[in-house]
Amino acid sequence: MDQRKILLQNLDRAQSRKLNREEFANEFLKLKRQSTKYRSDKIYLTAASEQPENIKKNRYKDILPFDHSRVELSLITSDKDSHYINANFIKGVYGPRAYIATQGPLSTTVLDFWRMIWEYEVLCWLWENRSYLCH
Repeated sequence: MDQRKILLQNLDRAQSRKLNREEFANEFLKLKRQSTKYRSDKIYLTAASEQPENIKKNRYKDILPFDHSRVELSLITSDKDSHYINANFIKGVYGPRAYIATQGPLSTTVLDFWRMIWEYEVLCWLWENRSYLCH
């Protein structure tokens, strides 16, 4: 089955069942365990996120971007800027870089977050509760 069909089936499933909080939390924990396994078994490396200068840029110390798919920032505007942000590209129907998954920015990484948004021409919408939905 191709990826598009799988995604559409998952969307249908989520809409028809209206996943409740417990189901959503279980899905998240399943993904978190898989991510931890990938790191501990050294299937996917996270070397960039473990560099001393980048550790402080990770909101959650146990959720790190994989080196093979991480977002790299190229726009450097000051000596404080770096290429690192805790974000990964995610495959989608339209290609290997269809989406970006990232942590909510820290007060010290908010400029990096907006550099990423600008550099990768991500579309964002501000929700009423002041959170962003970006695509």
